[in-house]
Amino acid sequence: MSKKDLALPKYQMVKDYVLSQIENQEFTMDHRIPSESEFSKLLDVSSITVRKALSELVNEGVIYRVRGKGSFVASQAAVSEKTSNLVAFVISGVDLYDSSYMQIMRGIQSFLGKHGCKLIVEFVENDFEQERELVLGLIQTELRGLLIYSSDPDAAKSYLGEIRSKSIPFVMLDRSPSGYPVNVVTCNNHDGAYEAVEYLIKQGHRKIGFAAYDYHLSPEVDRYNGYCNAMSNSSVPIQDSFLFLDKKLDYVALARLVQNGELTALFCANDKRALEALEQLTALGIRIPDQLSLMGFDDFESAKFAKVALSTVKQYFDVLGYESADLLFRITEGSSYGNKKVMLPTSLVIRDSIKPVQG
Repeated sequence: MSKKDLALPKYQMVKDYVLSQIENQEFTMDHRIPSESEFSKLLDVSSITVRKALSELVNEGVIYRVRGKGSFVASQAAVSEKTSNLVAFVISGVDLYDSSYMQIMRGIQSFLGKHGCKLIVEFVENDFEQERELVLGLIQTELRGLLIYSSDPDAAKSYLGEIRSKSIPFVMLDRSPSGYPVNVVTCNNHDGAYEAVEYLIKQGHRKIGFAAYDYHLSPEVDRYNGYCNAMSNSSVPIQDSFLFLDKKLDYVALARLVQNGELTALFCANDKRALEALEQLTALGIRIPDQLSLMGFDDFESAKFAKVALSTVKQYFDVLGYESADLLFRITEGSSYGNKKVMLPTSLVIRDSIKPVQG
């Protein structure tokens, strides 16, 4: 090896080796080149170095990848033929009328449009078996990758293994299965909830409740933990009667707590629950925010137009979509290693549903 070779970055040495083998016709068109591990042993470099070199060669149109088979020498035409430009987005168990999901899709489209890819959107409404069948059908087609917003991420483990067995890149949005490593993009649920509850405490509230909506989902667990930590770190006790973790909330019992002065504020795990609470409690004669301060999470479009404009934690759904597509591309191009959990920032939005404690 010459001194000139030693001066080169190691990944460039790998690239030069592949290019020289192609030039000498040792590697011919559609010829399978060595694997990452084979290159590592052959050239005495790390697998990360090889991966970087091969990713650049893919981007330059020198080689192409076939899922589950390896990397091959290609002309530019062969690359365009063999690399799918389709990305599928599966949205399951959502309220389709809410604009947040349109914002997510707009973010995904914004990224894909810059990279010449098309988006297939598949909606599934509250039917996990249908979600599973849909995903298993999609992975039989030629896809660049898969974006998944699952209604039940823990149950989704039953098909995630199938996706992996076919070497199809995928990214989960917003929520992920417990105890199962995946690539996921979500907002910083814990810290967003912490900031919201901390704000309520600074407004003089000490009797603060928590109301879940789908407590089995990871974002709501993170938001609950943010609520608990904010209360604990301010030495504010949490009573069991303050916690409403079931899907069906007993509003009569909740109203009784408010009327008796036992509860002055309620942090809801999402805007759906907060807006429902606003309607139900108002119907029971509770005045918001005079008797109860109310905080949501998400900042749905409808939150600002409620009969009492809702204070909430804003997450940026368009950024969620964009960053999910970006991560998917980094995986397909080999520039992202290992499973990533990307957490996006939130911001506190204060409107009319919160009032400081008097006295």
